[in-house]
Amino acid sequence: MKAIGNTPLIKLERLTGPDCADIYVKWEGANPTGSMKDRMALAMIEGAELRGDLRPGGSVVEYTGGSTGSSLAMVCAARGYKARFVSSNAFAEEKLQTMRAFGAEIEIVHADGGILTAKVIDRMIARARELAREPGTFWPDQVNNPDNRRGYHGMAREIIAQAGARIDEFVMAAGGGGCISGNAEVLKAHDSRTRIVAVEPDRVRNLSGGDTSGTQKLEGIGLSFVPAILRRDLIDAVVPVTDDDAFRTARQLARREGLIGGVTSGANLWAALERAKELGPGKTVVTVVIDTGLRYLAGDLFR
Repeated sequence: MKAIGNTPLIKLERLTGPDCADIYVKWEGANPTGSMKDRMALAMIEGAELRGDLRPGGSVVEYTGGSTGSSLAMVCAARGYKARFVSSNAFAEEKLQTMRAFGAEIEIVHADGGILTAKVIDRMIARARELAREPGTFWPDQVNNPDNRRGYHGMAREIIAQAGARIDEFVMAAGGGGCISGNAEVLKAHDSRTRIVAVEPDRVRNLSGGDTSGTQKLEGIGLSFVPAILRRDLIDAVVPVTDDDAFRTARQLARREGLIGGVTSGANLWAALERAKELGPGKTVVTVVIDTGLRYLAGDLFR
């Protein structure tokens, strides 16, 4: 577990122009499972252990697109807990296989055509709630668990130490609320002038207002509700991103900067580039490459 965190902060050199702010990306693919979710998985399991909610020989149940599940499965394997997760065929097969590799049992909620919708996520949540009623089971319930936020405080402290300059904006997908909120809590406390910019799918606009029933391909975000742990009070702006913009930018990140991330990382970067153009030279924008793009090679992202 000591390998989690202390990931690099990398300045982009080729995607930004002379009229843009500097953009730094937190490379979370350097975590053990290749995802930032390692941070929150460890924090949620440790919190449960301290409270006595999770005891030796117990089970962990969660609904997941695969990143949280992979991280939780790793921590469960290291701690000796059984892992049982609810996922869907709408998510990358590599993520499902990673969970299984760590010994997790996976139950699949079918998505027609492999297309992710808010309704599919709602069905996953309902099934996880059923499984959580079994004796000796702990449900982290990631979108309602404050330990999720706490798991990202370390990321923010790393960013402050690594940036070496004032951070004007932190741009991050809202998703389950943990990463953006945990970072915001620390970044705002360090410098109240730092603006927090949330990213959401163009077709599922929970934060900026709009229809939440659309289909979208930005894995891990676009819930049908606003997570309880999301610190909306710390969010200064919301940027909706289309699937096409996210896919294109993820490819550009790999081909022009040599950093490979998933489609939601592409959404983060697209929004960060838009903000960097607006802010102009002399400013600093930080965003997150959420996980390694090696998880998405079987899909259509890099074809």
